[in-house]
Amino acid sequence: MALTDDAFAQYQKKGYVVVEDVLNEDERATVKSRLREYTHGDREPEGFATQTEPAVERGDVDIDDPGNAVRKMEGLGMVEEDGVFRDVAHHEDIVSVARELLGPNLKLLRSAAMLKPPEIGSEKSFHQDAPYYPIRPLDHCTVWIALDEATPENGCMNVVPGGHTDGLLDHETRKYDTDIVVSDDTYDTDDAVEVPMEPGSALFSHCLVPHYTAENTTSDWRRALIMSYMTARSRFTLSAEERPDYVDSHHITGESFPGCV
Repeated sequence: MALTDDAFAQYQKKGYVVVEDVLNEDERATVKSRLREYTHGDREPEGFATQTEPAVERGDVDIDDPGNAVRKMEGLGMVEEDGVFRDVAHHEDIVSVARELLGPNLKLLRSAAMLKPPEIGSEKSFHQDAPYYPIRPLDHCTVWIALDEATPENGCMNVVPGGHTDGLLDHETRKYDTDIVVSDDTYDTDDAVEVPMEPGSALFSHCLVPHYTAENTTSDWRRALIMSYMTARSRFTLSAEERPDYVDSHHITGESFPGCV
């Protein structure tokens, strides 16, 4: 899979591009089944963490099954300990696009699943991905893979076109430790464009592109898998002892370099 010249130019100018059909129906079904094993079954996470919807965590909302309140799975253990997620991280149709954008030597910075449960899936305010990760240069690429249809009603991505050229913005912590967002007066919804997506499509976005997702007001899940790639010449700006537990790297393709991630 290769980007057209127009698609490559859009990523450079606007900071994002959607590539359709990177995961087929069978691949999506396998991923969704594995996710449900972690949220509703007997499979225990290894090397990654799960997060519950804040309203449920606070006791503001009652649910019948705890699995219906899982909003996030995060950690490279998803890829290193589970072959289903590892296959997605190394998927040639995804990696080939990442190579075009970042070069031939790639490491994985992040693996995650973002699950907006029916009717209780919460919003995520405007933020950039870069502030979460102490690496340089700030040019890693987040790949947001839709496992279900992503619509404005269930919380599709909304991005600020060209916002990556504004550089790194100031962020603040809000409702919980990893709820890091920009101040309310930085952007409003009119600054962003909705990016509805069909199942299996992938949004490739620059780590400095501001974006947000609205709450899920529908009776359907809005599930997405995230893989973030960086050049293998990237460098961590904090020592292993100082870095958060979720910050590490996983080799994808090409060479590794001394003193780099």
